Amino acid sequence: MSGKFRPRPGFVVQAYKFALDPNAGQEQALRSHCGAARAAYNWAVSWVTASWWQRKAEAS
Repeated sequence: MSGKFRPRPGFVVQAYKFALDPNAGQEQALRSHCGAARAAYNWAVSWVTASWWQRKAEAS
């Protein structure tokens, strides 16, 4: 199987490509949102890891 994507017969594949051109205030807001998303992701990963280690310790 080649690595090329092939849609099933009868399906339509549609894509959009766009670029952002934010002003200074919008750019700061975008950066802030990205930072908050990363902080939430890191918190979730640490919580799952801690839970995993806790269960492993309780099993032994």
